[in-house]
Amino acid sequence: MKWMILFIIIGLCVFLVFLGREAGEFLVINEEPVKSDVIIMLSGGGIERLEKSVELYQQVYAPFLIISNGSEDNLAQAAQTMGVARNSLILENKAKSTRDNAFYSKELMVKYQFDSAIVISSNFHMRRVKSNFTQVFRGSGIRLTFTSASRTGYNPDQWWSTKTDRKTTVVEYIKLVGNFFGIHGNLAKEKLEEISF
Repeated sequence: MKWMILFIIIGLCVFLVFLGREAGEFLVINEEPVKSDVIIMLSGGGIERLEKSVELYQQVYAPFLIISNGSEDNLAQAAQTMGVARNSLILENKAKSTRDNAFYSKELMVKYQFDSAIVISSNFHMRRVKSNFTQVFRGSGIRLTFTSASRTGYNPDQWWSTKTDRKTTVVEYIKLVGNFFGIHGNLAKEKLEEISF
């Protein structure tokens, strides 16, 4: 298994060199938000995901906000402090991976009979978010728009210029490949911990 991981890393490094500056830009998806039934915000990252979600909520792009893994980092309380009404918040507290975020968000959308959503995460995370959500929501008839929180500090145009951005880029590509092969959640985290940067 370690040889397979090493092979994937070497392949990704060659791929990233081949892509050059486009590697960071490929990760970022930032679609124009459209009026929807709900905003889905994935927990994790910094406060920028919540800030973007609250901004769209206040601009009345959607009357409800699902916080996927909403107990993490006390995000539900923070959302209310920032102006989201308590009866507009829907919390999902079971997700342990991006795939879980999609699965449990879909369950909630079906439960509340929502037909459309704006999905929010960090800019560097959005390619993987879109991949997972598209697979999970396939055939549901639910319209998804993928809008990123861009104030993350990640610079997709010069991803190679800082150690943090290089690590973020490589980790996202490793996770994209892992997700493709069905590796999600804790298993993915364990495999990444075996790799030192």
